Amino acid sequence: MTPLYRRQRILLHPWAGICIAFLAAGPFAGTVHAEDYAKSFSVANRANVHVNTNDGSVTVTTSDAKQVEFRVEYSGYELDKTLHIESHQQGDEIELTARIVSKWQFALGPIRRLHVEVRMPKEADLRVETGDGAVKANGLIGAVDLRTGDGSVTVSSLMGDVRLHTGDGAIDASDLDGKCDAVSGDGHIRLTGRFGVLRAKSGDGRIDVIALHGSKLDSVWSISSGDGGIDVALPGDLSADIDASTHDGHISSDMPITVEGVISKSHVRGKMNGGGQTLSIRTADGSIHLKQT
Repeated sequence: MTPLYRRQRILLHPWAGICIAFLAAGPFAGTVHAEDYAKSFSVANRANVHVNTNDGSVTVTTSDAKQVEFRVEYSGYELDKTLHIESHQQGDEIELTARIVSKWQFALGPIRRLHVEVRMPKEADLRVETGDGAVKANGLIGAVDLRTGDGSVTVSSLMGDVRLHTGDGAIDASDLDGKCDAVSGDGHIRLTGRFGVLRAKSGDGRIDVIALHGSKLDSVWSISSGDGGIDVALPGDLSADIDASTHDGHISSDMPITVEGVISKSHVRGKMNGGGQTLSIRTADGSIHLKQT
């Protein structure tokens, strides 16, 4: 008997090719090992350090050495092709740039990661800019400017002129001393320290401020949230004109305030210890609570 052969057509789902590619290039393709770039620079005087990356987290620590050390750890990128890293020094100014050539790559494949570590002198100036990533720093005395487009900012033990900005993320700062400008487009802000100048602003998030003894209003303080409650703890001997208001919430205080004019649940104007510079507290949607440190 002559064998009967049947020709069959095999239909593949449109996603089948992608699934096959995933198996070939994804987690089953093997572990991607991290690589790193390291460079160090010696400084004679006060270091001025600038870190710029379009997509990566940054961690800054300090030491007593007159030296700035960079270490960039990365995986899923190819140096000088999909990732460019360069660093240079001009006197006491030192800069590191780590830039990904194209962030819009197909998601399937090796996990991509970029992290920058900086070790620098305690008494120095620092500016960090990242398009997407968390920023951490501690132990610095000087002008500190930390900015991320999307990520949290966590700092401690900073003294001087401190600027903390994130487009989308929380800000957590402790043991600050001096000027503080903290802005989050969307995130919770927590600040603790001895302040002379203070601005805390969240587009959509709660704000908690603890001003320690030794704080004073060298100029107007401004604390505001587009949508979130605000808690402010102040030293009992702080002199200030209080101007607090909320559009949808109430105001309460555990501290003695000499009220001026009309008082309501949503708007309070008054003086602490005879008054001084203005402490402005505003929220569009949330309650305000004042208490003593």
